[in-house]
Amino acid sequence: MVNRKRLDPTESAAALFGAKLRKLRDKAGLSQAQLAAEIGYSHDTISKVETAAQAPSPELAERLDAHFGTDDTFQELQPLAAKEGIPLFFRPYAELEATASALRVYEPIAVTGLFETEGYARAVLRPGQRPGALEQAVAMRMRRQDVLERENPPWIVVLMQESAIRKIVGSREITKDQLNRLLDLSAEPNITILVVPDDAQVYPSSGFTLFTRPDTHEIGFVEGAGGTSRAIELSSQVEQLRQMWDLICSVAMTDVASEALIRKVMEGL
Repeated sequence: MVNRKRLDPTESAAALFGAKLRKLRDKAGLSQAQLAAEIGYSHDTISKVETAAQAPSPELAERLDAHFGTDDTFQELQPLAAKEGIPLFFRPYAELEATASALRVYEPIAVTGLFETEGYARAVLRPGQRPGALEQAVAMRMRRQDVLERENPPWIVVLMQESAIRKIVGSREITKDQLNRLLDLSAEPNITILVVPDDAQVYPSSGFTLFTRPDTHEIGFVEGAGGTSRAIELSSQVEQLRQMWDLICSVAMTDVASEALIRKVMEGL
């Protein structure tokens, strides 16, 4: 009970989730470590969720309801708590990413968030962030990667600028771990990573993603600074993005050459 972070359940849905969790855990006479062991989660996850530093997953909410016999209390709070960690402008992207059967991503600046390691994501997200907000943002970025573990994961093709591969983010060790992660992902049958050489004669103004969903037409999402990113559904505009995608793809390295470059840069760090 000493030096415990004070919880204000009126602050947010995540704080309310954490306050309810702490109250029930205290009532049951369990430490965070004991509860974690009983429901099959790590002590670190329980600690972060209880203090609203990390949004709870649907699976955790379900296990907490089952453990404490609270019907659907935690499961009803979980979507609200999870949504708070996603910036308003990014929520349409997150929803599309979670439900798409295929993604085509063009990333000119850094490794796409769906493929980032925790250390790389922390370095990318750190500027201008308060510590608590930073950890929540990192946790939400990591949770996006749950789609990669689905029974039927989406088909993904990522076009990355060569400069994004070579850029040191955080530290050499963090960057090396990230490049190794890209090599692991490129070995998956549903994932293709293609590098666009720096001297390629194409100059898109920003990154973008094309989403394919089984129940609707293709949807585009164009990145923008300061919350100006936007989803694009108008067929003529989506077609323009598709043409740009095809143009970039035509000057990209092959998957074999891309893997060789990533490995070469990684081994040189």
